[in-house]
Amino acid sequence: MRNLEKSWCHRIKYSGLYDIETLLPYNIKREWSLQRNNIKYEIEVITALNQKAIAMKASKPVKFIKMFELLSNILKYECLYDGRFFSLEKLEIDGNDKTAAVEPYMLSYYNGKRSYSMLSQPINDTIYKRGFCAWERYNKRLLNVNQMFYYIGFSEGITADLRLALFSEIFEPLSEFLSQENRIQLINSKPTLERNEKCPMCENAYKVTKPSPPSFNDKIASVVKVYGFDIFAGDEIATIIKKTVKTRNKMLHVDAEKKEILNSGQCGFYMRKYVEIYRVVVMQQIKMWSADMENELKIAMQKYNQEFQKLRIREKGTHRKQNECSTQ
Repeated sequence: MRNLEKSWCHRIKYSGLYDIETLLPYNIKREWSLQRNNIKYEIEVITALNQKAIAMKASKPVKFIKMFELLSNILKYECLYDGRFFSLEKLEIDGNDKTAAVEPYMLSYYNGKRSYSMLSQPINDTIYKRGFCAWERYNKRLLNVNQMFYYIGFSEGITADLRLALFSEIFEPLSEFLSQENRIQLINSKPTLERNEKCPMCENAYKVTKPSPPSFNDKIASVVKVYGFDIFAGDEIATIIKKTVKTRNKMLHVDAEKKEILNSGQCGFYMRKYVEIYRVVVMQQIKMWSADMENELKIAMQKYNQEFQKLRIREKGTHRKQNECSTQ
């Protein structure tokens, strides 16, 4: 890879596979271009069934590392729609197979087997490209948050409770960013701090008030309230968030005695819902969210809830209402 970093190239082609027994309903071909530093990149992305191919051609020789960075960003952008990565099968540089040289340096999440809901891509290539450029700007502003999303959301080898604990950390900087963008209003359940003071000149007593900063619980709730309506429909949100925070405290603060936490199955179940919320946030921030996506996610969550009913923490009365509807 070190030799490749110093090399120059015209073309690069990535061939990826999502290796499962069933076939995915993909049949998408995109052709678009980007202009960067007086170099034009012609890009073709083909997703057919369980395979994805990304071919890029530069108008003049560029350093391989620049092409590789662009390829990585396209893979991450595609993952926002696909809800999965297509693991590297082959990488060609100017027609030469360099898979063995590159494979050890592919970050773990590119080869992850985890998958989430599939969301429709825009039909128009121009709109798709606009979304990609907006995603790059978002990625620069929230690079650490975005990297945590990919690492924790898609990498293997992390237990469900630790994954949930680590992923929940995203909501602190994310909530503050969304508040600054006027996308959400931060909930603050903590009481205002007060202290008694005395004027040094006249000795009159007065009170000084200072608002308390929102708690970690408040910050998660602020994001879920705006972006998680369909995802957490029918769930007891306050209880889930409370248990999420306690699980995080147990895992990251090594508090073995912490009670009222989510069990392992619930951690895995709600981890997916938190991941889906983050995807909605990003899609809305880059202005790619659509009514089709909203409907697809709603249907996916309904199926998910039905499949894992025993892991849900239902809103009070929800289970009884569902039973009444099913018997009518």
